[in-house]
Amino acid sequence: MKRITAVLGCLILLSAIGLTGCGRELPPGEGTDPLPALDGTYVSEHGSLTFNGDGRSVTLEIGEELSSASGLPAGTGEGTYVFLFRNEEWRYDKAETFRIMIGEEQYQFRNDLSSTDEGIVAFYLDSGETVRFIKE
Repeated sequence: MKRITAVLGCLILLSAIGLTGCGRELPPGEGTDPLPALDGTYVSEHGSLTFNGDGRSVTLEIGEELSSASGLPAGTGEGTYVFLFRNEEWRYDKAETFRIMIGEEQYQFRNDLSSTDEGIVAFYLDSGETVRFIKE
């Protein structure tokens, strides 16, 4: 009986630690000033992302190398984007993921929290490489 109680106690403790995110910083809560929507052209050696200032639409110009590595279609296209934290829309500097939607297709990337801000959009490819687009 003591062993069962000890095991249950350990499971409860581990569950509680798991729910706290293991020390991971959570995004800011209510009452935090919103960030300005991304606006302007961000460039990299792989192409460019032009955010239209509305918090939703983006024009992409994707080079062949990034297209091959990411699945994004090469060339110029229009789409929408969203930054997500735990599958909910969130501010770009604290989001876990960056999703681009072009037509019916969705392309999701892990956001680089240490870099993404008002002047840089950075995300990881499946290979682990970080792609950084810097505001002009």
